[in-house]
Amino acid sequence: MAPAMMLPGQSSSTFLLSDWGWPVSLTFRSGEASPHPCDIADLLTGLVSIPSLSGDECNAVAWLRDRMAKMGYRALIDPAGNAVGTIGTGECEILLLGHIDTVPGDIPVRVEDGILHGRGAVDAKGPLATFVAAGAKAQLPPGVQLTVVGAVGEETWGSPGASWLRDHYSRPDAVIIGEPSGWDGVVLGYKGSISLTASVERPLSHSAGPETTAPEHMFAFWARLVGWLTEHNGDREPGFNTLDATLRSFNATGDGLHERAELSATFRLPSGTGSAWVREQTEQLANGVSLDWTFNAEAYRSERTSPLVAPFLSAIRACGAKPRIKVKTGTSDMNVVGPVWGCPIVAYGPGDARFDHTPDEQIELAEVEKAVEVLTMAIERIAATLATEHGETA
Repeated sequence: MAPAMMLPGQSSSTFLLSDWGWPVSLTFRSGEASPHPCDIADLLTGLVSIPSLSGDECNAVAWLRDRMAKMGYRALIDPAGNAVGTIGTGECEILLLGHIDTVPGDIPVRVEDGILHGRGAVDAKGPLATFVAAGAKAQLPPGVQLTVVGAVGEETWGSPGASWLRDHYSRPDAVIIGEPSGWDGVVLGYKGSISLTASVERPLSHSAGPETTAPEHMFAFWARLVGWLTEHNGDREPGFNTLDATLRSFNATGDGLHERAELSATFRLPSGTGSAWVREQTEQLANGVSLDWTFNAEAYRSERTSPLVAPFLSAIRACGAKPRIKVKTGTSDMNVVGPVWGCPIVAYGPGDARFDHTPDEQIELAEVEKAVEVLTMAIERIAATLATEHGETA
C-alpha cells in the first residue's frame, strides 16, 4: 500500500491489524500532539457538504479520516472503505458505528436560523459527527478504547460496510449505532426487512374478452396479500409489532403477443417474525405469480435492562430532559451486527427521523450540540463500568 499523504503536524505509523482480526497492514494517520478542538457545526457542515451517495463515499471517507486524525484519533480507511478512528488503548472497547453514505437527492447545503439543510444532515451524518465529537471529548479510563466508524453502504441492501465489520472485527464490549433518535431519546430495536419482486406473464388478449389480464392477475395477488396481512395483524396497533408490506412500484408492458406485469414491495418484519416464514406464507398466495426475494435483515431488539440504557437515561436527565425509549419501524446496522456480536447495543443520535430521505432533510445544530453533551456523559459512564468490571482503575 502506498504511503498515506500526511496532514501538517501529523506522523504516520504502519500497524498490523491482527489485533482486530484483519489480515492486512494499513497506515494510520496519528493525531497531533495537541488535538484540534472540535467545532461540531463546522464538522457536520463539512461532512454534509461532501456528497456520499451509497457506493461513492470515498471522498467523504477520506475527509472524515483526516478530520479524525486532527482531533487525536488513530485514523484509517479499512478494507471495506469505512472510515475508522480509535482513541485510547485497552482490552475493553466501545464501538460507535455510524454510516457515512446517503440516499440520492441534491439538496443545497445551507444553514438558516440555526438549522442545517442538506442530504445526510439527519440520516445519518448528524449522528456520525456527534460520535466523532463526543468520542474526542470523552475522558476514557485506562484499559478502555473507543472506536468510531463511518460505515459505507448502510442505505443499500446488505449494508456492506457493517457486514464487513461484523465478519472481520473482534466483538466489542458495547456498541452504539448512529441513527436519529432525538437528543433525548435512545433506540432499542429495529424491524427486519425483505424485498419482493413479483411478476406474471400472459398471452395478450382483447380488452373486450373474458380473459384476466396480467395487470389484473397481479392486482389480485396484491389484494390477497393485503388481506392476509390485515388478518394476521388483527387489532395490533400499526407500528413496531405489525407485519407490513409497502408497494414500491408497479409496471405493465407488452410486445404485441404477450403482456407482463411486475411489482416490487418491501416487507417490514416485527420481532419474532422470521423472513423464511413470511416467504412461505406469501408463496401460498402466489397463484401463478413468480416471486423473487432479496433478504436484508431480521428484526433485532435490545432489552430495557441493557447496561447501555441507564447511562443514556441518566445523561439525558442531567441535560434537563425526560428520556424517551424508542423502537423504530425501519432497519439499521443494529440488525446487521447485533445478532452476531451479541454484545450490549443501542442506537443514538440527534435529529428528527421524519426528515430522513426527504427533499428538505435538515437538523437543528443546537440539538447536535446537546447530543454531543449527552453522548459524552454516556460514554464516560459506560467506560467507567467496563473498566471496573475488568479490574482497571483510573
